Amino acid sequence: MRKDLSNVEDNFNCLFLQKRLLERRERQVTTSSFLTIKRAFRQQVNDLYFEGKLTISHKSVLMTLATFLGHAGLFPSHETIAKTCNRSERTVIRALERAYELGLVVRTRRMIVQGGKKVRTSNLYRLIVTASEQARAAGKHMARAIWQGVSHLTDRMSEKVTQNISNLSFGRRYPEPQPPKRSRNELLAEIASWQT
Repeated sequence: MRKDLSNVEDNFNCLFLQKRLLERRERQVTTSSFLTIKRAFRQQVNDLYFEGKLTISHKSVLMTLATFLGHAGLFPSHETIAKTCNRSERTVIRALERAYELGLVVRTRRMIVQGGKKVRTSNLYRLIVTASEQARAAGKHMARAIWQGVSHLTDRMSEKVTQNISNLSFGRRYPEPQPPKRSRNELLAEIASWQT
């Protein structure tokens, strides 16, 4: 009985060690893939900067963004990125917007529940290094931007149509019709004189 228990323990320890070795190998592979992604992304950012498609501020923000890539993902806040690269939050937002346009970065908005309400938290970012994925991401971003612009215009236009223009709070946009200064008979007589 004692031998059976020791064999079970040995088997368990062996399986446990094998699992640990596999996890370590997976971590090494993912760490090397993170480094590869970071290196490729930074090279693309440098190339775009030298081509004149990115400013020095954009380059600084995107290089800083790549440093946050880790096992858990990439989700720094705008404030964190701004503090790290010594830029303003508005500059960070502009740089990220430019990265979305070029297809370098894809964002996913994250929500958490606090006190029964959904609250936005920092975005989840994904760095894109292959040309085909970049083209696809840039196209999706452009389509989304166009759709939002069109839907915004149509919303404004529908508001104008449905809004009562005679409402006093809206103000008078069109002049009210003025009563005629001549009587009807006088106008008819003048029109009849034109025909002769």
